[in-house]
Amino acid sequence: MKTLRETMENLINIKWDGHMVTSLYLRLSAEDRVDRKYVVNFKNMVKTQREYLERRGLEGKVLSSVERDFEKMESFLSEPANLRGCGGVAVFSCSAVNFFEVVKLPHVYKNRLMVSLHPFIREIASIDEELGRVGILLVDRKHVRFFLLDLEGLTEVVNFVEPLATRAHRFHSGGGMLRGAEGTMKFSMPSRIGGPSMVQHSFGEYRFNMRIKEEKHRLFKIAGDTLMEAWKENEFDRLVIGSDREDIVEIENHLHTYLLERLTGYIQVNPSHVDSEELKEKVFGLIFEKSREGEDRLLKELEEFEGKGLAVRGISEVLEQLYMGNVRLLLLPADFRSQVMFVKSLICPC
Repeated sequence: MKTLRETMENLINIKWDGHMVTSLYLRLSAEDRVDRKYVVNFKNMVKTQREYLERRGLEGKVLSSVERDFEKMESFLSEPANLRGCGGVAVFSCSAVNFFEVVKLPHVYKNRLMVSLHPFIREIASIDEELGRVGILLVDRKHVRFFLLDLEGLTEVVNFVEPLATRAHRFHSGGGMLRGAEGTMKFSMPSRIGGPSMVQHSFGEYRFNMRIKEEKHRLFKIAGDTLMEAWKENEFDRLVIGSDREDIVEIENHLHTYLLERLTGYIQVNPSHVDSEELKEKVFGLIFEKSREGEDRLLKELEEFEGKGLAVRGISEVLEQLYMGNVRLLLLPADFRSQVMFVKSLICPC
């Protein structure tokens, strides 16, 4: 399989000899995957593009090549297995020179289908810069794994099993499986006289529960130290933690400040059995969800600042503030066009 760098070099250096290249950017979020809505979106874009191509008056062989591009893209999108491990996809095709390339993306800004003399690759570079490098830490009861993820792919850096993360059978102290605990962990419990409905817990149960707690914190400490060492060797921009443990959030007590600043969130996975495509899909889904939450916060901030006279709406008002250099943040609708008379801008007082 080609790397992203090799694919980009092909797109830039290949000689198209005047043939048209078809570029597709298609969203594959959870909403788009329901009832394969993305296929309907693609067919609607093809219909619109065909109408536009007829008005352009292109040669018959050029139109024939583009039609074959549409067919190849639809065939590719019709197979769900081709779309695993991504939140969006970029497809480039030129049947006249037998060229077809696919780039899986964490997300796509908006659905687009373009036919031109050159492939549209600027959005891939923008998404690559925005995504950066993601560190992924997976932890279960005794297993620790660490991955690095970017547009080039997913790489496993650390994979080990904590050897001391073993447990005696329930409510029994000691035992061959409880390593290092024989005769070393002693607890003195005050005598209690309970009522008839009170449950009397044994020393074995108390020791068992304390062992679980000690085991958890030891494992989280080891995972945190491992993550810090991995960050020193391969700095990453985001951190995602995955586990099937209900208490996984307690690992934050063992993470360095540098790592907490990069923590994006948590995903529900089984560290011992998750495959690469499922892992990428869940991480990209989390990043997309967090991005939407950030947009919602900005919109609320806009409404609040607008009431205070610190924000403006509309093209003319925004252009005026841009001219004066007062704009701190510009918000645009996803389907913004130059003729759309609606722009949101968040400005800072000067």
